[in-house]
Amino acid sequence: MVDTKGNKDQQSAEEIIGTTVCLEMESPARYLGETPVQIQCSEGSGFFVAPDKIATNFHVVEGATEITAKHVDTGTVYTIEGVIAFDVKNDLVILKTLEAETPFMVGDSERARKGDPICAVGYLGDKNNSAAGTFCSIRKGDRWLRIKAPLKPGWSGCPILNSNGEVIAVHARGSATRNICYTVPSNTLKTLLNAAAGTEAEPLHKWQKHPRILAALEHEKGKAKKKGGDYKGAMAAYDNAIRLRPDMADAYESRGDVKIRLGDPDGAFDDLYTALRLHQKQFRFSDFKSFCLLMLMFAFISVFKSLIKFLRYVIGKRNWLVIQGTSKRGNAKSKAEQNNNAEAKLLYKEAINDYTDAINLKPKKGNTYNSRGWTKYLFGQFEAEQGNADDAQKLYQEAISDVNEALRLQPKGKRYQAAFLHTRGVAKAGLGDYNSAIEDFSECIRLNPKKALYYHDRGKAKEGLGQHEAAAVDLQKATELDPNIKK
Repeated sequence: MVDTKGNKDQQSAEEIIGTTVCLEMESPARYLGETPVQIQCSEGSGFFVAPDKIATNFHVVEGATEITAKHVDTGTVYTIEGVIAFDVKNDLVILKTLEAETPFMVGDSERARKGDPICAVGYLGDKNNSAAGTFCSIRKGDRWLRIKAPLKPGWSGCPILNSNGEVIAVHARGSATRNICYTVPSNTLKTLLNAAAGTEAEPLHKWQKHPRILAALEHEKGKAKKKGGDYKGAMAAYDNAIRLRPDMADAYESRGDVKIRLGDPDGAFDDLYTALRLHQKQFRFSDFKSFCLLMLMFAFISVFKSLIKFLRYVIGKRNWLVIQGTSKRGNAKSKAEQNNNAEAKLLYKEAINDYTDAINLKPKKGNTYNSRGWTKYLFGQFEAEQGNADDAQKLYQEAISDVNEALRLQPKGKRYQAAFLHTRGVAKAGLGDYNSAIEDFSECIRLNPKKALYYHDRGKAKEGLGQHEAAAVDLQKATELDPNIKK
């Protein structure tokens, strides 16, 4: 039994009586990018709400094949028989134990008021297992209660107590830096407990096969694959989650985000619209502002989707593909600068594919060949920085082939010719063919003598040949034309 001494300035009860536990979970293989990993003993908190029942968050135990419950102070171990009830939407689970323990009293969350003192009892891995805070009573999405308290990872599932030592909420998630936490109201917990009355415990291995549980695991897999840059793998996982649970708004929202990255704005807006519809609440005057904001988002998505369709119709499919390719190339560079290498690599590949599709539609557009060649050159630079010399060399050679085709189509205008030659020049420099690169850069300068970049890159090529004095002249000229060229 936990006896946490309360500060009389914060709460009227001298003692808070109830049992909080540390929950240790062993889970099956999940994914970190493409690699399956075994997660051992992830931790969370829980608390007794009846002599043989522990309440915690759904996200704490989802996917667990084995759960160990330990008293936060004494280390007493309680045997988990299984799951009595769960509520994915409200992030709650009720576990059944073989052993009995002193439960907390569950209070009325509707009686909590802004500014009321609260106390959280969780698990920090030491004897400092309580934290004081304040109740903010601000709802998020019409289901969370907000508190201000210094709660840290591992406290998910712990009880939030009022000054009488009653549970008024269950901690779900929050920001450790801002001390703002979102909690599940105790009345929601009461509803789940009442619905579970007389229910037999379902063993973990059987509970984990519920479609809603499997959907949640697929959603987590999708998020891991998306973080690793595997958008197609993420799509497959989100598709599975939606197949298992067609009302899973979060899965639609996540899949919509991936569709945008994969160049499917129509499908993305359809998914985002569905997610909003599933999140929609009934109209109430007490929540008029949230209702209006939701309706505004519906209208915005509808208008924006129509606008995208109109733009695609006006500019044509080929131009749309070129815009997508250019956007993905820019995003790939940004991801590479952020060391998100897996996502950068995927975006470079997708950009090249978009340019290829555009070329197939209109194979006589030299600009598109040059754009694809420039993308291959940047991708080659990226691969070289990653130590993949063979892949980089291949991409440089392909970039040169693209530019040769672009030049064969005879671009109109000296600036276009110079831009094409510059792409070929940097690709040649990447291959170590500095003499040929210098020839291309010199022709670029003849065609467009005001472009600082051409002098700069010719200077770098000369440095590669050991022509340091000549290189210094070019680099100085580049700086005169553009003082920021080195940046």
